[in-house]
Amino acid sequence: MTSGGSALHEGVAAELGFIPPEQAGSGVHRVDLRTRAYGLGRLEWSEVAVESARGVTGLGIDESGFALLQSPSAVTDFYDCGSVMATYYEECKATARELTGARTTFTFDHIIREPGLQYSGGGIDGTQRRSGVERGGGYIGGVHMDYTDNTTWDRYLALHGERVPEDAEGACVLNFWRPLSATADGHPLAVCDARTVRAEDLQESVIYGYGAENYSWHDIGIETFSVAHSHRHRWYYVPGMTPEEVLVIKSFDSEGVIGRACPHASFAHPNPSGEPRRSIELRVLCFL
Repeated sequence: MTSGGSALHEGVAAELGFIPPEQAGSGVHRVDLRTRAYGLGRLEWSEVAVESARGVTGLGIDESGFALLQSPSAVTDFYDCGSVMATYYEECKATARELTGARTTFTFDHIIREPGLQYSGGGIDGTQRRSGVERGGGYIGGVHMDYTDNTTWDRYLALHGERVPEDAEGACVLNFWRPLSATADGHPLAVCDARTVRAEDLQESVIYGYGAENYSWHDIGIETFSVAHSHRHRWYYVPGMTPEEVLVIKSFDSEGVIGRACPHASFAHPNPSGEPRRSIELRVLCFL
C-alpha cells in the first residue's frame, strides 16, 4: 500500500449503514429511481472500527481489493468535463493497464460528489449534469459493492459503439476515487478488506435511474450488492488523503466478485477537519 500525504495513522470508530441481516441472501431486488427517490431500503447503523491503511502491509488490489497510489493528475479543473475526458480518462486507463496487465480498457463516465450533490460527466453524450440525493448524489453511507457476479458488459459497451474484445480471457473493473478538496477528512471513504466478505453478507439489487440521464447505467440498470454487518469484516480508510493521491478499488472480477471486490461507504469522521469533501470517482473496465 503506497503511502503519501499526511503522516496521520489513527484509527477511528465510524457509523456505517448496513442492511438488516435477514435481508442478506433474500433474492434480487429491483429499484427504479426514475419513479422513486434513492434509498438502500432500511439500514441499521452500526459502529465499526476503521483502521488507517497507511503503512499497512498485505493490502493491495489482488489481496484486499484496494490500494492507495501517489498519482498526481495533469488536470487542473476537474469540473471541466472535456478536460477530464481527454486527460484524466487516459491517465486512469494507463494506470489500470499497469496494475492489471490489461490489453484493452474502457471508461465512459465519471462522477463528482459534493454534499448533497453529484455531477455525472461523460456518459452517453459527453456532457456534465447535476443531480441530487434523490438520484444517489452526495455522500453514500450505506455499505455497498458497485457490481455483482451477474453484471455483464455487452449493453454498457454497446451504448458507446464498443463490444467485448473477442480475445478477452477475463475482466475486472477498477474504481479510481480521488479527493478534489484539500482533504477528505470530513467524510472519507471506508473500504472493507475483500477477503473478509462472504456471500451470506450480501443482498443483490438492480438499480435503474441512478445519476443524471446521461449516466451510462441510468436506463440499462446496474447490479449492486448491499452489505449486512459482520464482526468478521476489516475496515480501513486513508487519513489525510490529498488530491495528489488516488484510492483504487476493485469493483468487479470475472473470477468472482465476492472475496475479490471491495465493499465501501462514506462516513462522518468523528473529528472532522477542513472543508467539506469533494471527490471524483471513475471506473475503468479492463479486459485481460
